[in-house]
Formats: sequence, C-alpha cells, structure tokens
Amino acid sequence: MPTTISVVIPTYNSASVIEQCLASINDQTYAAQNVVVCDGGSSDATIDIATSCGATVVRSLASRSAQRNAGALRALGEYVVFIDSDMKLTRTVLEDCVKTFTERDAALVIPEVDIGESYWARVRGFERSFYKGVWWLQGARCFRKAQFLTIGGFDVGLIGAEDWDLDERIRQFGGVREIAASIEHDEGRANLNELMKKKTHYSKSFQVFWERHPERAALCFSSRRRAWLIARRPDRLVRHPMLALGLSSIGVLEILVSRGWLKRWASSSEEQTLEGSLNPIVTDGSE
Repeated sequence: MPTTISVVIPTYNSASVIEQCLASINDQTYAAQNVVVCDGGSSDATIDIATSCGATVVRSLASRSAQRNAGALRALGEYVVFIDSDMKLTRTVLEDCVKTFTERDAALVIPEVDIGESYWARVRGFERSFYKGVWWLQGARCFRKAQFLTIGGFDVGLIGAEDWDLDERIRQFGGVREIAASIEHDEGRANLNELMKKKTHYSKSFQVFWERHPERAALCFSSRRRAWLIARRPDRLVRHPMLALGLSSIGVLEILVSRGWLKRWASSSEEQTLEGSLNPIVTDGSE
C-alpha cells in the first residue's frame, strides 16, 4: 500500500497567509492524506478559508503545542508533518519525506528559507542562510504518527524551544536526518519591534529547556557558536554590508532579550504554558 502522510497547521488569526499555505500543500507532487488546521480561537476568516480549501478544521486551546497535538490526533497518515500558517511548502516536500524516511529514522528535518518584503525580514533570511545544515539549530517536522503519540507529542508546558525538545525526545526511536526540499517561511513585512516581541515570547521556556537538555541547550543558546557560524563566511558579510549590519544589531538585541537584560519588548502573544493534563493526547481517551 502507498505510504500516507498528513499535514498539521496550528493557526490563530491567519487569514492573510493561510490560503497560500494550503495552496502549497494542494500543489504537492505527493498528495497529503489529509490536512488538519487546528485553530486557537481566530476572530478573522481563518476557519472559513481553511474549510473552503478542503482542510479539516479542529478547535483547540490557544497553545501552539496543544494545537499541534490536537491536529495530530485527527491526522490520517502514517507520517505527519507540522508547519506554521506563514509557511509554504516547495512542491516536493511531502514526496521527499516519504522517500527519505527509513526504518532507522525517528524524524526528518525540513530545511527552512526565510523570505519577506521588509529589511528586517531579509536580515532574518540572511542569518538563517549561515545556519544551513547545522543540526542543533534545527527541529524535526516530519514524524511517524504512532511514535509521536507514544511520547506525548509536543510538550504543552513549553512555549519556546518546544521544537528542539521534541527533536531530542524523538531520538529514542532512531536518527534525525534532513530532506532536500525546503519550506519557505514568509516573514512578510516584519519589523524589529515584532521580531523582538517574538523573541521575548519564545524565551519564556528557555530555562526549562536548559535543565532538561543541557548539552543541546549549550549549543543552541551559545552566542559564541552562532557568531562563529557567521564569521566563517566573511565573503558573504562583505558582499552584503547592510544585511551584515542588521544581523549584528539583531544578534546583540536577542542576547539581551533572551537573558532578561532588556525589558523593552513585551511578548507578541497571549499564549501561555499549559498543565500536562491539558495535552490533547493525554486527555483524548479514544486514542
């Protein structure tokens, strides 16, 4: 029988981006068994758009991890891919996932390319380009559904670093490799204020991640290691001086924000950590 694969997308007021996200899934060279949009209480047209595009819509608490877990319960495929609503799949992502996954693999990384219209969106994309293939900065996105459910999916008690946390826990089943096809992450017209608010939001659970996975955390949160990844390509910095300037500026600010030394920016989201008992995988007795 053909291998089946599903896609799960958490959403919240994503009307401006969800249609292009779903269009990229519908345009895949390997069809998804089903697409699950798990909404955290949108007040815009997100749900209507998702329904019109043929997605299964599930409602959940406003927690990205809980939404992903709730969506996974409704996934019909043997494999499940998690993406965000502001992402677009290049045409062969699902095909590459199905062809690449082996019995020795626990999960697959789908590399991301940041795109956007603003200067700061271009800076973010420039930064990510230096990290290509750096395993400790990547989080897996494609899993066997059965194994994902066995370990409880994403930790609903984490807001930031939940991707890295799952990437670490899933390795009990095997290795994690990267596919060739990529995801485009659309930062749109992101400005510095928005990016710093996002960093503040994601940094809420960094200390928990440090305590749980100290070796991985020492890599992920090392400003020295990240600086080395960038400095090893001086030719690119020289060719793009304005982007290099923005990269250095945002790097310093992110260090100050993540360590709590700069309190200017409030979190960009009302999302809160949840008790483990509110994990849909735990509470849904039918699974």
